[in-house]
Amino acid sequence: MSNCIPKGFKVGGVISGISKKAGKKDLALFLSEFPATAAGMFTQNVAKAAPVVEDVKRLKKGGKFYGVIANSGCANACTGARGMKNAVAMCASIEKNFNLSSGSVLAASTGVIGQHLAMDKFYIGAEKLKSSIGVSAKNEDDAVLAVMTTDTVIKKACRKIKVKNKEIKIWGCVKGAGMIHPDLAGLAGGLHATMLSFILTDAQIDSKTLRSLLEKSAEQSFNCVSVDGDTSTNDTLIILANGASHTGRLSAADLKRFSAALNEVTLELAKKIAKDGEGATKFIEIEVKNAATAAGAKLIAKTIATSPLFKTAMFGADANWGRVLAAAGRAGVDFNPDKTDITIAGIKTFRNGAPLDFSEKKAKQALLKEDIKIAVDLKVGKAASKYYTCDFSYDYVKINGDYRS
Repeated sequence: MSNCIPKGFKVGGVISGISKKAGKKDLALFLSEFPATAAGMFTQNVAKAAPVVEDVKRLKKGGKFYGVIANSGCANACTGARGMKNAVAMCASIEKNFNLSSGSVLAASTGVIGQHLAMDKFYIGAEKLKSSIGVSAKNEDDAVLAVMTTDTVIKKACRKIKVKNKEIKIWGCVKGAGMIHPDLAGLAGGLHATMLSFILTDAQIDSKTLRSLLEKSAEQSFNCVSVDGDTSTNDTLIILANGASHTGRLSAADLKRFSAALNEVTLELAKKIAKDGEGATKFIEIEVKNAATAAGAKLIAKTIATSPLFKTAMFGADANWGRVLAAAGRAGVDFNPDKTDITIAGIKTFRNGAPLDFSEKKAKQALLKEDIKIAVDLKVGKAASKYYTCDFSYDYVKINGDYRS
């Protein structure tokens, strides 16, 4: 993907030494040249990391922001008063190095829980960032690489829309491959996973509207993806809008187009998380349709997506519709199994509460593909929801069995 950094932003990533992996970039900066409105969504885990606590505090105060500093290699979670002090120091260091007002930078961290951030190494990295941020595709990749942990690919997305003969850009990136099960909410709620996502736009949007757009967008994207059903202490989703496109305040029609483009960015990023799930061999889309309510459809889809029995069946290319139905049945949503249909990888396996005679051989061949679709038709209403996940392989256990070493 060619460079798509919105006007007035610079990004980059450097090696500071915080990460135990030799030569790994581990400190990223997403910086606006102009004061930007901001909105964020964070983990609902009761055990919140220090940067999450500090970001919530800063965003609640309101005002404008200039950027986000993020590190990998250390989660700075469950680290007490020292951890909070270090989170504040992260922001203060960037504010000082780039001559920004106090309280105008946000922070994010990812890595192992319960370890203190090596601030001596952080300060070295922060100094390097002054000459390492820019607008090139390489700068984009360096920034994303710096927040990656067990990710195997760079995950970023971009959209452009025309407004008043000018162009608005939306650029976003995400890290996350394990401990992923987002349940994002605004400042009163939160997120799952160690998922860090940063979205930049040069549109002019007030903070209240920006927050509303972000929350709606996350509901159909990050809130609909799961790798393993685990909830992190550090999940962070932040969007900055600096108005540098000079399109002025958006009309209702233009705002609608902006919202649609933002939704495309967040959904693309969410799908990339599932595709890069730790040890994953398959990307799985689960659709529950003709449900009584959208909330009920989503809850059923989520329950299926987080079922270890379902996910291991997908790894083994086993069209085990019983595991799909069993997961749906324990979701806490009232429906009639005797009216339900289940389709696995395009093959109808269950109809109106009874198993169908289908070719197990053809089903296995279909499930050996990398992209799988599961459809559950409840036939009780018109609501629907989709959820995105991946299979569980042997490598997931291997990766998480020695994650701290």
